[in-house]
Amino acid sequence: MKKLLTIATVIVALLFASNNKAAAQNKFGYFDLDYVVSQMPGIGKIDTLMAVFQSDSLGREYDFNLSEYKRLDSTFRKDSATMPPRVRESQQQQMAQLVYTLQNWQQYSQQISQGKQQQLMQPFYAKVVKAFQAVVAEGKYTYVFKRETLFEAPPGDNLIIPVAKKLGLKLQLDDEPASEAPAKQPAAKTPAKKN
Repeated sequence: MKKLLTIATVIVALLFASNNKAAAQNKFGYFDLDYVVSQMPGIGKIDTLMAVFQSDSLGREYDFNLSEYKRLDSTFRKDSATMPPRVRESQQQQMAQLVYTLQNWQQYSQQISQGKQQQLMQPFYAKVVKAFQAVVAEGKYTYVFKRETLFEAPPGDNLIIPVAKKLGLKLQLDDEPASEAPAKQPAAKTPAKKN
């Protein structure tokens, strides 16, 4: 997805670089969705919820699978000689599935964790995207880029600040990513330090 976005933004930038008149009529902006989401109140709770999920859900699932495998293995060793062939086959398949799950537990748990994290983060992303879309519509921006994706970017507005205001976030300028520095805004006045 990021590669596709990068390729698309480079192509758009090249098209506009060759046609200065068209570029002059367009309005450009820059935005960082992940940065604004990271500044949302309550986002810190996600880490706590993920830790609880990993210990309570994934940890217990692993323990259950391991104990189930041990139980099936023990039963199979005792009774395999007297088991009907279909029951023996079924139990071997169950054990093979459990062995596969246990051997690939890290990959499995990573996928489940990522899905859970996306589920927990979705409301935050939805709020930021809604505010972002409103700012783009109000400002009549033609193109909005993530500055890191372009080698040479046309002058544009930093949309982090208006989106943050629309969300009621109080951003400190020090928290703003260096790559998202405002292109057209004057520098903020800072009080002189006394030595």
